[in-house]
Amino acid sequence: MQMDEDPVRLDHLRRQQFELLQRQATRSPFIIAVVVAVLAYVVAEHVPLYLVGPWALVQILLPFLRRGYALRRLGDPPADVKGALEQMVWYAFFAGLVTGAAGPLFFPALHPEGKALLSMILVCWIAGGVSTMAAYARVFYAFATPALLSLALLWAMEGDARSIAVALLILLFGLILAFFVHDTERVVRESFAIRYDNERLLAALERERQEVSFARDRAEEANLAKSRFLAAASHDLRQPLHALSLFSATLSLRAVDSTAGEIARHINTALASLSTLVDSLLDISKLDAGAVRPELRRVNVKELVERIEADFRPLARDKGLMFRVAPVEAHVETDPVLLERMVRNLVDNAIKYTAMGSVSLDAKADERTVRIAVRDTGPGIAESERERIFKEFYQVGNPERDRGKGLGLGLAIVRRLARLLDLEVQLDSEPGRGSTFAVTLPRMPEERAKPRPPRPPVTDDADALIGARVLVIDDELSVRVGTRTLLESWGCRVAACSGFDEAQRLLDDYALDVDVILADFRLPQHENGIETVRRLRARLGNVPALMVSGDTAPERLREAQASGLPFLHKPVPADKLKQTMLTVLRR
Repeated sequence: MQMDEDPVRLDHLRRQQFELLQRQATRSPFIIAVVVAVLAYVVAEHVPLYLVGPWALVQILLPFLRRGYALRRLGDPPADVKGALEQMVWYAFFAGLVTGAAGPLFFPALHPEGKALLSMILVCWIAGGVSTMAAYARVFYAFATPALLSLALLWAMEGDARSIAVALLILLFGLILAFFVHDTERVVRESFAIRYDNERLLAALERERQEVSFARDRAEEANLAKSRFLAAASHDLRQPLHALSLFSATLSLRAVDSTAGEIARHINTALASLSTLVDSLLDISKLDAGAVRPELRRVNVKELVERIEADFRPLARDKGLMFRVAPVEAHVETDPVLLERMVRNLVDNAIKYTAMGSVSLDAKADERTVRIAVRDTGPGIAESERERIFKEFYQVGNPERDRGKGLGLGLAIVRRLARLLDLEVQLDSEPGRGSTFAVTLPRMPEERAKPRPPRPPVTDDADALIGARVLVIDDELSVRVGTRTLLESWGCRVAACSGFDEAQRLLDDYALDVDVILADFRLPQHENGIETVRRLRARLGNVPALMVSGDTAPERLREAQASGLPFLHKPVPADKLKQTMLTVLRR
């Protein structure tokens, strides 16, 4: 058999056969003892006790000794299983001789009926060996051959035709048993081979599972290391970028001629592009960190669509695209900021990747749901790409990495936001004919959708900050100088320092009054900006404060969210900084 060509598999088979023989040997002694007792009773009337007794004693002792050996070997399998099987063959041959000895010992003294009964018991005994020895056919052959041959020979020696016929029948029966045992052993071997293959397959699958698990753990570790690296690098990148944005905003305010103003605008445009890319990376980091938690509110779908239309129609027009919008008067209950960010990303993506034709933003409602869909006439997405486009940094049709088409994070953010809001993003696309991205939300019953009074707008009064006393705390000198320059151009009175101890000295030396605190998160000597604000408030009272930081580490994001302080991520556009300062001052 091919199985025998594999030494490992053959050794496994032999061990299985040996184990099965030992298990059967632990059960058979009790049955053999009963058979020996019956046979001794049958012949005792005609055969002397000195012949029956020793034979019966040896016949009972042998299987019980064999049972003791089997129990020991089941707990301590032999190293040389092939040699152990050979020992089993020799033991079976000896047991067959002892069993067959019943013929010469008892047969001559019995009458014809007794001879027939003796022969029937011995033949049944040998046939019973099939169940205990068929796992290894040579063991059965070694046992049955001497037992059946001696019995057949005794019948043949009777000389008459009937006795010779019985002898032939005994031999024929032995041959049939031999064929049966051969087939049984083949089935046993095949079943062991199947189990062996299954065990190997399971072991291989387990190894693969462990390898996959190890690779996944390695990937997660690499991803975590990437996140930590990104957080650290992002902070270091944001510091000079934030300072540059502050100086650029100040330059725009103080430009004395059109040339300087044009240069300032170009700088602001480049900074806005770079800030968008950094913010996308920050969004991914925040979502992966679990620092974003939905705040469910009533959302007017029509107002959401109209806001997005107002922001993106100029962009579509500049690109020569038709921008179709179909709002619907309906309300849903979700996080308005996160839902709007999802839809904005989809619209932005559609406009970036559509060279000609149109982009549409449609909202449709029925009695139970509201469906918001973004369609475009762009290049479409092949079936093989539809899962990959939601991965970070993956872009279809942008091998040159054109920054005008983004960084490849828009749809990755959409997927994460959808999971956060328990929504599913449906995609329908055909290469060459465009794509449709859609989300479906449960519709809020109209009786629950009563409008709230609008919040009073925060006005962008050019003089609103004149005279405001601002304490700036940042570990970067360039950021302190840039912030001071910009705030002073708005008419603020600014004091700047690098940490709590220096702030204490400023307060002591100049008796400063503070209207608002602008603090970085990461300060010198492992100082925490949130803790610094808390300690300053213990001295100054509940002074309005806001955090401005470039730290994107997940644990920092969670801590900032828990503090309740407004949190701006560097680089902060000048208008956003002003609006936030006005907001905290008017609370």
